[in-house]
Amino acid sequence: MKIRIMLVLAALLGLPLILQAQTNHGITKSEAERAALSAVKGGKILSGEYEKENGRHIWSFDVRLDGGIKEVWVDPFSGRVIRMETESAAAEKKENSQEMKSRHATNMEKMPKTVRRPRISKSEAERIALKAVPGGRITEGELEHEHGMYIWSMDVLSGEKTVEVWVSPKTGKVIRTFEENERGEK
Repeated sequence: MKIRIMLVLAALLGLPLILQAQTNHGITKSEAERAALSAVKGGKILSGEYEKENGRHIWSFDVRLDGGIKEVWVDPFSGRVIRMETESAAAEKKENSQEMKSRHATNMEKMPKTVRRPRISKSEAERIALKAVPGGRITEGELEHEHGMYIWSMDVLSGEKTVEVWVSPKTGKVIRTFEENERGEK
């Protein structure tokens, strides 16, 4: 009987610690960014996301340094840099293209059938966004649902800044443009 009581007490006393460990998601994005930037001295974060790579959750950042791009993986729990490699421009472009296609397909499945075939194609929306930000290049683009409406959301890199351009999928008009900060926040 004493053993059962002791086991129950041990379980009850240890439960808060177990629950805390299960709900702790580790470090924040800004903490992971600091770790990535400390590994790539003088670099600038171009993009970052929490993702699953090779069966493992990571913070993944593309960091520009001297014209090249380094991909930096940060462990989301310890904050340690666990992988860093230089990406060629071609590899980065291919990765972005595959990501955009995947996101676009996923977003399309969630949309009502009436929106799945917008009048303005993605490539047309990209051309419109590039006219709105002359001299820029598209880094990401997808059909999204924002503020109760569907829009083509295009990220245009122009010099050191990223400008998000919203294009109407029905009319092709630019709805909104705004500059994102280096963390991707508006």
